[in-house]
Amino acid sequence: MNEKPKKPPACDACKGRRVLCHPQPNGAPCPRCVEKNSVCTTTPVARGRPRKNPLPPSQSAPTSRRPSPPSLPQNQYPAKNSSICPELTSSFVQHCFDALELTPQYNHPLILSTSIKMHIRAVSFQLHLLPPQSRVLALCIICCASLNSFHAAVLGEGPRPESFGDLRFFSSCPDLRGFGVRRAPAYRALRAAALKAAWEFGIILQPSNENAASCFLLDLLEQCDFSGASRPWANAYMSHVRALAPIWRASEAYIISDAAHWVGHLMGDALISARSRTPMLVTPNDQLLLCGPETRSLETIIVSLKKSSQIPNLSLLWSSFKSYLSHVINMSRQLSDTIAGDYARTNPLSESAVISFISSLVQLHAALALILDQVDASFNPFSKNDSPLMLDDVARTCVYGSIFGFIGLVLPFYRELEYRETCDAAMLGHHTHDRLRLLRGQAHELAVLGVRELARCLRCLPKIHYMPVHWSTIFTWAEFCAEEAESVSAAGLSPDGARDIETIVNELKLLGYSLDLASSSSAQSLVQRLETHLNRALLDMFLPVDGGWVAGPLDVERAH
Repeated sequence: MNEKPKKPPACDACKGRRVLCHPQPNGAPCPRCVEKNSVCTTTPVARGRPRKNPLPPSQSAPTSRRPSPPSLPQNQYPAKNSSICPELTSSFVQHCFDALELTPQYNHPLILSTSIKMHIRAVSFQLHLLPPQSRVLALCIICCASLNSFHAAVLGEGPRPESFGDLRFFSSCPDLRGFGVRRAPAYRALRAAALKAAWEFGIILQPSNENAASCFLLDLLEQCDFSGASRPWANAYMSHVRALAPIWRASEAYIISDAAHWVGHLMGDALISARSRTPMLVTPNDQLLLCGPETRSLETIIVSLKKSSQIPNLSLLWSSFKSYLSHVINMSRQLSDTIAGDYARTNPLSESAVISFISSLVQLHAALALILDQVDASFNPFSKNDSPLMLDDVARTCVYGSIFGFIGLVLPFYRELEYRETCDAAMLGHHTHDRLRLLRGQAHELAVLGVRELARCLRCLPKIHYMPVHWSTIFTWAEFCAEEAESVSAAGLSPDGARDIETIVNELKLLGYSLDLASSSSAQSLVQRLETHLNRALLDMFLPVDGGWVAGPLDVERAH
């Protein structure tokens, strides 16, 4: 006589509510979760008494063929708690997909190629009707969008904006760090759900457009939370792209206009490696396959931009911008291979490599200045009143991408020279040490220029721009500003220097709308340090300043 099959265990949501669950076959959600549009998950519970003499690891039976999630900091990934996870109703999912349009970093060519936006609309924003890989991608999108959302399911009770462009609300709230605290529980629960689904369906192992896009978004979320020694989701993302790119080429799914989008995202990835001093994930072959060959040197770009400096030329601006980003990727690789990488650190610092990189940075800044001049001439200049309303999306992309490309290289380079000057001092001769100090001084002047360009970029962005993914970059530059302000405390900040610091502090507070910075002691301490210097600068604002911290031989203000 056949035994009656055992009933599957109840799902987490029904178990938490202590109600009867009706588990469905093949991993389908239970009727109660379908009715509430919530994620249906089941956590297995070990039953029976534990063994008195447990088997050694080599003899224990494997429980699953799927990879286990990596060990992650507990403060970043709290235990899964369905009570704080927003219900994934159709209206909330639609709200999150609307939020996705406001963050350029999330509009990756892969996401566009998946048709996820069309598919989610086809099922009326009901996640359980999507196939598994599309469902994981939708969960990743919802999690990313929750960093910008003003929905009550994310922010809970209390004041909040009425729309994504509620300028009145954001203008009346100078400090938004409390919102990051309010959204943190919902964001972490949504991220836990996205991670669980990603591991459950093995997206890290199966190359597809949907899985590659999900890995890309999960890596971006890691950059918002912490920077680890490895980037498993980024490695999976690039591995999938390498497997898929030849298929795109063969099927003509790849078009020439995709190259401009790919080069921007590859540059962002290269700058993450430069900032965190981790190996470059973007190989020269990846760059050629996705972006095409770059035949123009920086000198050629500078010459062509100079010739058209007085005549707006949008096609030249866009082509020069794409070439500029390609050179940023090449310079990131150069920095890792010859100066800051693990192998480069096993050898004495190469003065020729440092001199070559400084020369490239000077040329890069010259090209940056000319690109900004073209934006001024084409889109009614932002430099006269720093009004972001005068810039359209193309101009803002050029400003943001070109400035972040420059500052993303300058500070890691300067920090590496600082490190080498300290750690290699015992191995260097007197004259070599003096030359290294001189080179570090030149890198410092370029870093000071970077502060000015970063502040200018932030003033060009609209008041509401929702870019939490650049948090780590802003934080490292804010630390540099605090160090510089403390080094000139006796002379005092110049008015321009104080204004730049104020801009960066305001950006930190704006990022507090998305991220839980109020719970970070380092972020709170940094804001207090910078505000202390700003308050001191206000007292000395009308006193003569001799040699502000923004002065330097390379710091030549362009005439407008």
